[in-house]
Amino acid sequence: MLAGSPAAGKSTFAAELVRQGKVDAAGVVSSDDIAVQMFGPAVDREVADPQIFAERDRRVAERLGAGLSVVVDATNVLPQARVRLAAIAGRFGCPVVVLRFAQPPSVLIAQNAERDKRLPVEQVRDYAALMAAHATVEQLRAEDVWAVHDVPGRDQQVTPAQAVARFYFD
Repeated sequence: MLAGSPAAGKSTFAAELVRQGKVDAAGVVSSDDIAVQMFGPAVDREVADPQIFAERDRRVAERLGAGLSVVVDATNVLPQARVRLAAIAGRFGCPVVVLRFAQPPSVLIAQNAERDKRLPVEQVRDYAALMAAHATVEQLRAEDVWAVHDVPGRDQQVTPAQAVARFYFD
């Protein structure tokens, strides 16, 4: 499970996992991709999120039920989001690993400015505050997860390709 604010590099990291052959493309389940597939690019997430996350959960359960790994690409900054995914993994006896993208707000704002799908700066700051308040390493370790790893990024002068090279997936 990836956890981090918008513009933290989660989707770029997930795409790099696929590019490097560490996971197959179907192994990345992205709430943003599902939103576009189901509702098109102009989706109103406030209205559509329940359907989007139900479909995400179905895809996660399908992969885990088939004995396959899955990378969940969503913000997952709030405990209720992570608990929901951990419960699905628990039904299949699968461990949960959280890859945490804890970039400072200045990096998030810079990366957001480079994205095609930009968010208002205040929204990026709000997510960064949620991440800092609800997704610390200590909080994540206290949840039903097997391991927590911080993913290095721009603030440590690490490219997505270099970050991916530090991780191995079975």
